[in-house]
Amino acid sequence: MKKHCKWWLLAGLWGLCLAQPPLHASQDAPSPASAGEGDFGAHLSGLREKAHNGDKAAARELAVHYDVEGNAPETSKWMSAYVSLAEKEANGGDVDSMLDLGKLFYTGSRLYPRNLEKARYWFTRAADSGNAAAQYQVAVMASKGTGGPKDEETASLYYEKALQTWRKEADAGDSKAALWAALVYERKLVPDSSPEKSVPYLLHAAESGNLTAQGLLAFKYRDGLGVPQDAAKAVEWFEKAAGRKDLGAVMELGMMYRDGKYMPPDREKALNWFEKGAEWKDPYSMAALADMLMEGSPSGEQAARALALYREAAAIGYPPAALKAAELLQNGKGGELDADEAYRLLRRAADATGDPKAMYMLAQVYYTRGDDAQGDSLMKASAQAAYLPAMNRMARLHLLPGSTLSWNPVLSYYYWNQAGELGDEGAASAAFWLLWGSLLAAWIVQTVFGAADKAAGEWVVFMIGCIYTVVACLRNGLWDRHLSDKAPANAVYSLVAAVAVTLISGFSYGYWVGAAFAGVFTGILCFVLLQLCAALTRKRREHLDDPKDGE
Repeated sequence: MKKHCKWWLLAGLWGLCLAQPPLHASQDAPSPASAGEGDFGAHLSGLREKAHNGDKAAARELAVHYDVEGNAPETSKWMSAYVSLAEKEANGGDVDSMLDLGKLFYTGSRLYPRNLEKARYWFTRAADSGNAAAQYQVAVMASKGTGGPKDEETASLYYEKALQTWRKEADAGDSKAALWAALVYERKLVPDSSPEKSVPYLLHAAESGNLTAQGLLAFKYRDGLGVPQDAAKAVEWFEKAAGRKDLGAVMELGMMYRDGKYMPPDREKALNWFEKGAEWKDPYSMAALADMLMEGSPSGEQAARALALYREAAAIGYPPAALKAAELLQNGKGGELDADEAYRLLRRAADATGDPKAMYMLAQVYYTRGDDAQGDSLMKASAQAAYLPAMNRMARLHLLPGSTLSWNPVLSYYYWNQAGELGDEGAASAAFWLLWGSLLAAWIVQTVFGAADKAAGEWVVFMIGCIYTVVACLRNGLWDRHLSDKAPANAVYSLVAAVAVTLISGFSYGYWVGAAFAGVFTGILCFVLLQLCAALTRKRREHLDDPKDGE
């Protein structure tokens, strides 16, 4: 949940981006169609006259209008006229026109193709004329090699120019310039940058009412970045932003009071903030509020309210809420049991984000409906997305007789082993015994049926498998789950292995000398291997218990 709550901050920063949206009718100057029907023709004529007289804004408005109508020739004609007029003004020294051209060529649109080389040229012209936004954009493009060669020296030069310009504008009272100066220090774009240097500029912008600055300042106080950690001040700045309906700030406040990481937890305050966010139709707050209502042993009323919140958040477009609503509808904990709606919600969550849990749950629905093929497809997709329950289910399906999936112990081992790598000890244990058991069974079968040459090969493979599996267990910290690391226990394990090899080989071939030799060799090999792994395990534990500084 937490990662989503910072979208408000990113959205604020995006609003400051230098590259503006493409020139689309929906976001440019109002369409002439907004004029009264009777004046429409006169309005167009007026625009044409203005454009012919050098009004670039009129030319652009005409281009937008004809683009909406689908008149490509007229769109191209007036867009070219706009660019020509803007270039004429830019060449006459108009910085705003330089910047407009830079933005146009940087973003591109259906109305005019993208041209990064021209964008860099016009941004550089505007930058050299003292425009801070253009200076910053030239630095970004030079550092990335966009629209021209990558040039770190040029990037550094223009970052410094942008900073100096923004600092001057901030000193003159410009809060947006103060924020950008702070961001240059925060992003360490100039020498001697530090989180501390950004604080005065953030304070300037925040005290002037800039929401993005208020949020950044709140995070700095919350986490102690460049300032002494102070949860009370963090709350103060979050509350100022929240008072202006900043949903991200509301979410952060709710989580601070809920989690108790930065201050003593306060369930009531957390619920109040999430309630406020829910009132303002914030899907993240709705889901967080529902999560809290479902904690412990919720009453029927609480569960019903949680289901309603999940449903509403899902309808707004928050897929995790759709997943949780589906869970409640499947088990009836929200007071309703509706398999069809659960299916629709799961389908929405799976299609929208490819959520592996949603795919897993949807697969279960298909299994209950008798559609094993669709269920297997979704289960496989969920497993490939590293969802542990799905990985375990796929491993079992490849071993179960009668499954629509082929019997394939190799794939079973693969899924269980991968799940073990991700921390599922049960899966790692299953992989451990599947490998050892399969190799041992193959050796016994080959031996009993008198295939001596094949049996010898199986024995070698078995021992190699033992070595590999023990090492894998050691690597995953799973030794204790399988075998003791004590020498007496290791001796017993080795003796059992030696006796088993001796008896099986002796009775199979009747050559007891050779059987004894194989048994003794197996016992010695097992004991040496087990002792080695035991020593490595103890060393690993010592390292984890008393790690060196810096590790």
